[in-house]
Amino acid sequence: MPLFPTLARVSLLALLAPALALAQPVEPDFAARTAALVERHRVNVDDLLGNARQEGMALLVIPTLNLDVGPQRDFEDDATRDRFVRQRSTFVHWNHQSEKDTVISAGAGDHKMNSGDPGPQFQTVRGKLLYQVIPVWPGEYRLNRITYHQPRTELPVTVPPQSAMERLKKIGIATLHRTVDREFKMTAAQPQSGQDTDDGLGKGCEVVLRAGGGCDEAAREVRWRLNGEIASSAGSADAVSTSGFNAELVFSPIAAIKLEAGEAVLTDGFVLPVEQPVMTPNSCEDTSLGPVCTMDSLTLMRLPGSLADFRQAPSASSFKLPQLDAALRDLVYRAPTLYYQPESKAAPDLIRAVGTD
Repeated sequence: MPLFPTLARVSLLALLAPALALAQPVEPDFAARTAALVERHRVNVDDLLGNARQEGMALLVIPTLNLDVGPQRDFEDDATRDRFVRQRSTFVHWNHQSEKDTVISAGAGDHKMNSGDPGPQFQTVRGKLLYQVIPVWPGEYRLNRITYHQPRTELPVTVPPQSAMERLKKIGIATLHRTVDREFKMTAAQPQSGQDTDDGLGKGCEVVLRAGGGCDEAAREVRWRLNGEIASSAGSADAVSTSGFNAELVFSPIAAIKLEAGEAVLTDGFVLPVEQPVMTPNSCEDTSLGPVCTMDSLTLMRLPGSLADFRQAPSASSFKLPQLDAALRDLVYRAPTLYYQPESKAAPDLIRAVGTD
């Protein structure tokens, strides 16, 4: 599948995002250069999404949770920040049935784009939902993989290998990759940056270099880390290394959707609750990739898509994306195929997948 020239430009800008977000804005023209980068990103995103349907792709609109709902988080609290990092880092992956490297990935985090997985390019919020717009190659996709980062958590104790037959009875496996995260402990009063003064990074989605809305808490967390780096350099904070892990859950498909070239489709979203998955006790085996554990069950929360609700969210044109706005005018809703039934009639949007035990 060919790589759009525009997608290549968008990808290059996305590679600059971490450097943009964590740079210390000391140069006089930093704000102006940041604004210019954001503007180029906006133009490229509008070009990519506005022309995707004519270029043989489809546009998929899929909801996830709006992490800006509710009061601002206290990122000085470790538990609060850890929970946010896990929520924001979670990506739900829908894999193409026949093209191995072609994927739909939805989630609020920083996305590593490539030709087979462009990721969310625009997003807009309505209440508890964050609607993401993703350019998608045609075909059938199955939801069978989720990734996330779990901070400040040690890897589980491993046990001798269990039989292959026992593994096959389970809903799926979780592979855990150890990480070392950089955190900060204040030793003196924290300097203000991006709160009472302009730090030149912009607002919300400008800070994380994504088109649309729904990035305010993400921008605040970026600024917390930036302030930590500044404070550490000034001697008013200690940099601390903490253990965590990246989790990759691979499981039997929970849902599927088929998309044709030239379509614009809204479907249901799915999110992973923080208490999920349910791991099999004493099942983690040591491998060259890290501990691999089996899962007894996996419950996802479905976020039903609604055309009427989506139309009440800020439009693409309100974010100066006129080509995308035009491309979404004939948007239609399509429900995904579910391979597992809701947990109960009282909880129709909780989809629980279990093995064959």
